[in-house]
Amino acid sequence: MSPPYANLNDSDAHHEAKTFKDLSLLRLMWPFVKPQWGWMLLSLFLLPLVSGSQVLLPVIVKKAIDGPISAGQLDGLAVWVAGFGGLLLMHYALRFIQMRVAQHTGQRVVLALRTHLFDHLQRLSVSFFHATPVGKLVTRVSSDVENVSEMFASGGVEILIDVAMIVGILAAMAVMNPLLALVMIALLPVVLASMEFFRRRSRHAYNQMRVQLAEINTMLQESLTGIDVIQLLNRQDYNESVFDGLNRDYFNTNVRSVVYDCAFSASIEWYAYTAMLAIIAVYTALQFGLINYDLAALSGPHAVTMGSLVAFIQYVQMLFLPLENISDKFTIIQSGLASIEKIHELLAVAPDIQSPTHPVGIPARLTGAITFDHVVFGYDPDVPVLKDLNLVIEPGQSVGFVGATGAGKSTIIRLLSRQYDPQSGRVCVDGHSVAEYDLKALRRQIVVIEQDPFLFSRTVEENITLSQPVPESQDPEHHRRLRDVARRVRLLERIERLENGFETVLGERGRNLSSGERQLLVFARALWHDPAILVLDEATASIDPATEALVQAALKEAITGRTALMIAHRLSTIQQVDTLVVLQDGQVAETGSPAELLETGQQYKAYHEAHFS
Repeated sequence: MSPPYANLNDSDAHHEAKTFKDLSLLRLMWPFVKPQWGWMLLSLFLLPLVSGSQVLLPVIVKKAIDGPISAGQLDGLAVWVAGFGGLLLMHYALRFIQMRVAQHTGQRVVLALRTHLFDHLQRLSVSFFHATPVGKLVTRVSSDVENVSEMFASGGVEILIDVAMIVGILAAMAVMNPLLALVMIALLPVVLASMEFFRRRSRHAYNQMRVQLAEINTMLQESLTGIDVIQLLNRQDYNESVFDGLNRDYFNTNVRSVVYDCAFSASIEWYAYTAMLAIIAVYTALQFGLINYDLAALSGPHAVTMGSLVAFIQYVQMLFLPLENISDKFTIIQSGLASIEKIHELLAVAPDIQSPTHPVGIPARLTGAITFDHVVFGYDPDVPVLKDLNLVIEPGQSVGFVGATGAGKSTIIRLLSRQYDPQSGRVCVDGHSVAEYDLKALRRQIVVIEQDPFLFSRTVEENITLSQPVPESQDPEHHRRLRDVARRVRLLERIERLENGFETVLGERGRNLSSGERQLLVFARALWHDPAILVLDEATASIDPATEALVQAALKEAITGRTALMIAHRLSTIQQVDTLVVLQDGQVAETGSPAELLETGQQYKAYHEAHFS
């Protein structure tokens, strides 16, 4: 059965089959919009004032033309000019306030969305990240959230203003002259049909672009991360051809979406000129009596005058301007909706591993007793890695694991720290299944050190404590302990030689430290957190012999008083453990002290002879 997050890696065919309605997509944003509802209401309240003040401008022009201009009364014209200027200033002031409120609201919504998305990613199970390319996730948090931000801050706000303008203009036209308004309204179904035609095709193109951009990001991330391998294996030409193909696919889809946008914008302009010609033609026909129409219906405020003709032409220009703006913002809206769909898919993924509703109470420090009871597990349920594994580790015992690649050594560690749950059987710590403990509380007492140390682009102190730095003047004891753990792993002198000591900011993944120093820093991190269970998964594999001697001395002190599990290809690093466990084909094949297994164990003896021969 495919995992629930498999759709994040599907092609555009998946998204074509799974179509969301625009309103449904917008409803997905309600949890983030709700806290800003007051500001949203204020923005909506200002909308009719903004559009109404602009819609009234042609009315003033009509009154001026049909009144003082037609009568040649310049004194009376000044009143209308002043009224026009005052109304125009009021319109700009209202528009500024409305846009400021709407932009603030939109940015607050996006702030909440980005924070929630990052928090959600932090809590997903490791199995999700093993199955999902990093490039796709980076696209979700960066590009897709930015698209939503632009949709709310620019596209959505402008669309609301434009819609209010369209409604206001049509209402004003109907009041001013129903016949000329009917001419305009008759063209609207064609305009709306064009909008729907281009909306469907543009939406499809933007869905494709989101998928293709994620593929480009994944390719870029892999190429930059593995640049050493690429250059050593002369893979540059092949990588360039693959990237060129992905880039061209994205280019072609982007061009197609631009064609739709340009075609829609051009059609809007054509409709505008057609509408103006139609209105002028109807006006002319009425003046010459070519249209059989009850002119009594056009008397009084509905009279067909030169002022009403000018006002109608202004209204046509004003009407098609928001329609053209909609075409311009259409791209932003479609891109934002496509991104909401992708973000929703990510937020719909639930962690495979979660804390129980009613966790078992965990002491301040576990004793470290570990039991694997008939454990069966496979990353693919049909291909088990561990097969009915049974193992008991006593509190404070140091245990080394050896075995061929794929025997299940690292899998044991992942089950113990509950990155995965077994398909059957139980993994217990201090007599309780690890699934019964609160996940955070359990992991506070288990520290895993892996072969490839991960360091953050933060200070040395932050990389050890994994918390905000504390000035020494505020907490001298904190810094005394910090220096102590650095001393215990033989790293204190090296840190003090750095330009800013513990306040030195490390480069990406600690690139300004040697590989040995990076590994020692991770050991200092483990000692700082003082776990009940310390796990070393090939932790000394990348350390040179001189540094390894320092680490071995520090480890001997570090594992005292705690349960320690060690996995190593170098048998020399696990000769001092209390017990060795030899794994074969997902089961315990041999167990005993190093000396006992060297004397009586067949498989360990073979490993030993092959290693030291």
